[in-house]
Amino acid sequence: MRDRMKTWRERGIEVVVIGNGNATFARDFREEFALEGLLLVDPELVAYRAAGLRRGRVEIASPRMFGNAIRALRTGARQTGVQGDPWQLGGVVVLAAGGELRFVHRSREAGDHADPEAIEAALAEDAPTIEETVRPPSPLAPAARALRPLLDASPLFSFDRIGFQRHALGFDPEDLEVDLYGRRCLVTGASAGLGYETALALADLGGEVVLLCRDRARGEAAVTAIREATGSRRVRLCEVDLADLDSVARAGDALGREPVDVLVHNAGLLPDARIESPQGLELTFATHVAGPHGLTRVLRPALEQAGDARVVWVSSGGMLTRRLNLEDPQWRWRDYDGVVAYAETKRAQVVLAELWAEAFADTKVCVNAMHPGWADTKGVRESLPRFHRVTETILRTPAEGADTIVWLAASPAAAGRTGRFFFDREPVRTHWVAGTRESESDRRALWTLCESIWEEARGGHE
Repeated sequence: MRDRMKTWRERGIEVVVIGNGNATFARDFREEFALEGLLLVDPELVAYRAAGLRRGRVEIASPRMFGNAIRALRTGARQTGVQGDPWQLGGVVVLAAGGELRFVHRSREAGDHADPEAIEAALAEDAPTIEETVRPPSPLAPAARALRPLLDASPLFSFDRIGFQRHALGFDPEDLEVDLYGRRCLVTGASAGLGYETALALADLGGEVVLLCRDRARGEAAVTAIREATGSRRVRLCEVDLADLDSVARAGDALGREPVDVLVHNAGLLPDARIESPQGLELTFATHVAGPHGLTRVLRPALEQAGDARVVWVSSGGMLTRRLNLEDPQWRWRDYDGVVAYAETKRAQVVLAELWAEAFADTKVCVNAMHPGWADTKGVRESLPRFHRVTETILRTPAEGADTIVWLAASPAAAGRTGRFFFDREPVRTHWVAGTRESESDRRALWTLCESIWEEARGGHE
């Protein structure tokens, strides 16, 4: 196209070249290729996402890439320095003076350039406008949605990988065609598993992502991996131990100085023996209940300032077997059972999500809980080895398990929906087994307990 640009400008057509390197690189590029006109830099890839341009290792490494490279060399072009996101592909968009779309080409692999003749035709005064085709839902979507209530009657037909694939047939493919640029997302427990996949997806959608991790080394490794995978520079680490309420308070105070658009409560553990937190709480309860409650409390003003903020509590399908336990939530009198402690705290998370939704009722903050089904994560492999051995071949990938977290955090389709419990992008019931339903007084007692724990821990610190 370079050889035609001068002619286009003489016809009054404005040519804008956009790259994702820095300004110095752009100046060198202009000089090397003798370009005139407007040359912009977009290191955050805002324009790329707005245009729907592809990115990824598979696309870059297409077998056709080698033929494209040979063709480029024959015409005198050669690859020099690389800067910005190396996995981002380019494209060409032609817009009429009024903004109507005349032509769009999205590269499928490195070297896949638009046909100059097609661009020339789109620049003609009488060139027709075009409509972007919207990817339709699967033709099986109506059947998938109709059969879901029947097939979801048992975890055996819904919590596994096949269940996700069946549910995904009913997903709207446009739900996550979003740009999160300018939105600040906090994800706890983001160094691995569901938290990592959530942080990765939110960064890939353009959000500023803060990974809240207990282990600095693992957190830094996750930040590096996400930056390399997405090309985003707006990914960073905040070291915090959700079981330590002093650590939670420090992190919340630091992170709450700016609006928070997304808060994902994902950090979790399943210890074999009873362990106490620095404040004397049972560790599972501290990590899953007291810590997230305190963090939400500290970040409440920042969430309200954001406008359309989302809070997502990552629970577990295991909570469906347990009721809310307020008689001995710290396991001081019972014989400790890590699996039961985990399920009870996951039940408490769902109740807290509903209570926080009520607390934010006069704001635009949406609070929901979800469960990911059976996902193949490090936590499952290490804490539930027998379950993992039996179900390994049918477990969901971590990305599949995280799908609804990302959907609740980012999709316009989830806007305004609050106080619900979601599974595979649909609200589901929170009680499957008789005797698990809590009373209203129990619900309020949980809130009072969490508030008193936080206030006692912060006494003398605030």
